[in-house]
Formats: sequence, structure tokens, C-alpha cells
Amino acid sequence: MNFWESMKAFYLNAAPYMLLAGIVITLFAIILIAVLIGKQNRLKKRLDRFLRGSDGASLEERLQKVIDDNQRVKIQLKNNINEIVKLNDEMLTAYRKIGVVKFNAFPGMAGKVSSSICLLNNENNGVIINSIHGQEGCYTYVKEIMNGKSITALTKEDEEALKIALEMEL
Repeated sequence: MNFWESMKAFYLNAAPYMLLAGIVITLFAIILIAVLIGKQNRLKKRLDRFLRGSDGASLEERLQKVIDDNQRVKIQLKNNINEIVKLNDEMLTAYRKIGVVKFNAFPGMAGKVSSSICLLNNENNGVIINSIHGQEGCYTYVKEIMNGKSITALTKEDEEALKIALEMEL
């Protein structure tokens, strides 16, 4: 048996398998093409929805507007952050802890018209303002507070106002 006869015998024996392989590959290709066509149609619908009523130039203008808006927002955000840092620094010296005690300084007076008001910052520095109202007039005293303590003597109402302010949680 020569070469050509052996090749002819091989092809005759392998022909059904080759035909079957060709059919399987063709079916696989048809399924793959159908899936790709479906994906392409879905993508086309999404693109049509995105571009509806627009041409390429207006889409480019819209995208440029979005980019410009984004840049403005970034600049504003940076400015806001700087302002917040500045305000936080200023808040350290602001009076944020407050204690108020109203009392009747003199027997026979109607109502609690006298008061002690304590104003402290975050470091417990500030003042106590003591206002005493009587029949002869009104007297106001200011006492300095450093680190939560007074240099001058405090009345029991001043001490109570100081205690209320020191116990405030921020």
C-alpha cells in the first residue's frame, strides 16, 4: 500500500469524525455569534439611551461641564476644609462651658434676681460674673478663672456655677 492509498483510507475512516467535529465547531460558533449579537444590542440600547437627543458635540460639552463642575467642587471643598480648620482653632479660645446659678441675695426680696454666671473655654480658663441685686442697687463682680480655679475667693453660688461649667461635656 502506497502513501496515497493509506491517506485515502485514513480520510475515509476519519471523515465521519471530522464531519461531526466540523458540525460541533459550527454550532459553537453560531451560539457564540448569537450571544455576541445579544450583547451588542444591549450595549447599543444603553448607548442610545445615553445619547438620546444629543449629538457628539453636545455630549462633549456636557462632559466638559461635568469636569468643570467637579473642579469647582474640589476648590470649594478645599476652601471649606481650610475654613473649618480655622474655626476649630478659634473655638479653642471661645467660651463653650457655661454654668448659671440664680439666687436670692437678700432675704425679703421677691424672686431669684441675683446670679453667678461662669464662662469657660476648652482649657477651663474664663470668668465668673456675679451680679447681686438689692433694694439699694445692682453690683456686678468679675472673677478670673485659670485652669478651673479662681485666684480670688468665691461665694457658694460662684463655686456652684464653676462646678456646673467644669462638668459640661462638649
